[in-house]
Amino acid sequence: MNKIKETALTVAGLATVLAAGQTVAHAASTYTVQEGDTLSQLAQKFNLTVEDLVKSNKISDANLLFVDQKISIPTSAVSASTTNDSAAASQAASSAASSAAASLAAASSAAAASSAAASSAAASSAAASQAAASSAAASQAAAATPAATTSTPDAPAGSGSVYSQFIAAGGTNALWQYIVMPESGGNPNAVSPNGYHGLGQTMQGWGYGSVATQTQGLVNYAVSRYGSVDAAVQFRLANGWW
Repeated sequence: MNKIKETALTVAGLATVLAAGQTVAHAASTYTVQEGDTLSQLAQKFNLTVEDLVKSNKISDANLLFVDQKISIPTSAVSASTTNDSAAASQAASSAASSAAASLAAASSAAAASSAAASSAAASSAAASQAAASSAAASQAAAATPAATTSTPDAPAGSGSVYSQFIAAGGTNALWQYIVMPESGGNPNAVSPNGYHGLGQTMQGWGYGSVATQTQGLVNYAVSRYGSVDAAVQFRLANGWW
């Protein structure tokens, strides 16, 4: 009888731990963009529409997100997401309790037939329940830990040392991808039929300098005219010129 009681306490304790482990705390109403994120993915994650996110964050281009960009999530969406997770946790706890009850009933029945068989069945049931709890805890930990990402850009194909010099001089990957490449193809000596020159296709003096000089000129121009490099990129994407 003592063995059965110990088994019952072990199973009940494991069920309690499993139920408690299902509670997931959600972050506040600001989300930090990770590499690979899109607005449609974020809208689905928070039970919103892409239009909701565009309006609440005043995003001019729904196809353009930046790593580490802060996205404001409406409070109602955060609450809804938390409610859904709470319901899932309750269901998991209920399933664990049912499993524990079934294990205890099996152990009691085995004890009535044979005390030796009851001890063996109780030990097996406890081991199985512990393994299930460990597996569930491991799965929860894996789900709660985000995959490691990196915002370090790879050099675009064919850019060679020009891209490396550009980044070293203070340029950004977004500036290179969405302004330099469309304007000059990454050629610091490019000249258009209208006389525009260099990486950013300008008629200003810095457009004829070294890669470092041209990079500084591009960055300064973007900040002085548009307020930031990101704002300049968004303008170029929206209008096809800058």
